[in-house]
Amino acid sequence: MWSGIEQMLFKMKRYTKEEYYAHFPMLEHWLLEQEKLLTPKKKHRITIVNLCENLTLELHEYPIWMRVHLLSFCMKCCEEKKYAEWLIQEALEANGDELKEYHKYFLYWQITSAVFQNVKLQSKSVERGRAKLYRALYQAFYDAYQVKKYGRIPVEQRNPELVFVFTSQFLTLEHGPTKSVCDRAYCLKKYLGKEVAIINTALLTPSKGEMPCYRIRRGNYISEYPEKASFKFQDEEFEYNQCGNDMPDLSTIQAVLKRVAEEKPYCIVSIGDGDLCADLCGNLVPQIAICTVSSELAITASKIQVIERDLQADDYEILQILGVEPENVKKALFTYTFKEQKNHYSRKELGLKEDSVVLQINGWRLTTELQDDFLQMLENVLIMEDCTEVIFMGRFEDYKERICMYPHLKERSHYFENHRDSLAVTERCDIYVNPKRKGGGTSAAEALYMGLPVVTLPYGDVAAVAGQNFHVKDYYEMSEKIRAYCHDKAFYDKMSELAGKRAAALTDSRTHFCELFREIESQPDFR
Repeated sequence: MWSGIEQMLFKMKRYTKEEYYAHFPMLEHWLLEQEKLLTPKKKHRITIVNLCENLTLELHEYPIWMRVHLLSFCMKCCEEKKYAEWLIQEALEANGDELKEYHKYFLYWQITSAVFQNVKLQSKSVERGRAKLYRALYQAFYDAYQVKKYGRIPVEQRNPELVFVFTSQFLTLEHGPTKSVCDRAYCLKKYLGKEVAIINTALLTPSKGEMPCYRIRRGNYISEYPEKASFKFQDEEFEYNQCGNDMPDLSTIQAVLKRVAEEKPYCIVSIGDGDLCADLCGNLVPQIAICTVSSELAITASKIQVIERDLQADDYEILQILGVEPENVKKALFTYTFKEQKNHYSRKELGLKEDSVVLQINGWRLTTELQDDFLQMLENVLIMEDCTEVIFMGRFEDYKERICMYPHLKERSHYFENHRDSLAVTERCDIYVNPKRKGGGTSAAEALYMGLPVVTLPYGDVAAVAGQNFHVKDYYEMSEKIRAYCHDKAFYDKMSELAGKRAAALTDSRTHFCELFREIESQPDFR
């Protein structure tokens, strides 16, 4: 095996940049085949570690495009955070002749996407590296776009009735972050009396600057949406603006900067992080950044940002890197809005037994989020509890292959792919069970809204959404808590009641978001 790899590395090393790009599909297929040979990974762990160590043994001798390609492979195949850190360092140290800023921004999002999806890559050192890379990119684009010439617009000259809401991706109302954008826009208009313009910068996992990278993640973009239109949400309508699918584009960002300078909005509310366009515009008027991973600091240059928890010791270093003062980080409950439920199914219609305890696992990234230790925990629960069934809802692309390794899960689980009425399915479930991951906040809020107790580790958005009453310390305690719900009806009813009360707070944007906005606008830095 290794002799063939050595021959391929020798060939790859000799390619010119143009030849490497031309042969990228072939090289990518070769790397994919190497990973496929080592699946399932838990059975080939030593081989994977050795492979990645050998691939990077003489990495310093390879050209930058080959180094990036191999490191991104090692990051995703070996799933060790040292490769994410190494890849970030390569991007930071590369000069302009090796990697342009567009390439580095492309890499920033590829790394961010990989880290978000795989808990094994997540660490404070990786977060610090991402912050350093983003801050360097922000400064480079700030200089290139000559943002300084615009100057800060004083509050007396700003339009107090106008707010711009920025988002780096806007899809449909099945998409949690899109619902968050609409909910914030609705509150601003309905309860605070602002005129709102939504600006989709299309900067989430952009394709501009694309270079050889293993298993490239491309952002979703609805090209059918016009560049300028109106968007209706509930009983309000908003101006909607969509940047082209070629961001970060010089002329487009300059046009947005010019619009902010001319229309002088009261402020910007940006949903998400890593949005260069929103952050550059935040130099002209106050910017309030709300990360879609509500339990995490946003990687943003915004001077004001919102988080759902208290700051921790490691947060201060990241804030220093980003140039954000800790006192400008506001703690507030992240609130949710749900797509209207249009159906009511019986359990029979969903293929479920009437007397089962149904466990729900929900998410758009289950393929990467569901690790073997979590699936084994579910298998153990099913072994001990004959009355349980499991629903996987969302996107679990290798469901059939993965589930074959767990006979009880194979027999008593169901996969509802891309279901368009999630509340209707959740209504027929009993317990929401969460793997260790960053995201999942919207589906957890929906479960609480339906009275389902949540079982989660004290990590990520679901932990923040559910609150400490629903935390467990590890997967063993998770299995025990699930079994307790199966057998103790009084305990289940008590926690179901707590779930409903928590959901009432989580869906009260009128109180929580509006109070937050009024607090921020009264501060000196907002003026």
